Amino acid sequence: MEIKKYGSVMPAYAKTAYEPPKTKRGKASVKNTDKAEFSSASKSEGAVAGAKASVRKAVESFASPETIAALKSMIADGSYDISAEDVASAILD
Repeated sequence: MEIKKYGSVMPAYAKTAYEPPKTKRGKASVKNTDKAEFSSASKSEGAVAGAKASVRKAVESFASPETIAALKSMIADGSYDISAEDVASAILD
């Protein structure tokens, strides 16, 4: 296959030089910054304890205390092993 008349599209692929934004003389340039603000409620011990309790309740609703204890002991003694394929299929499902 032969392609002709490709010269008119080549400038679209040409690199353009980066030019930083111009600032007015005498004025400091403004820097973009991110800012995060947290309410005092999120800093309290009660909020953290409440979040932990809700996570614990969600986990316990899916597994019995015996199952959780068995998993904890397997993790502690190093016998808990799961295949990468099982993890990948669980993520993709």
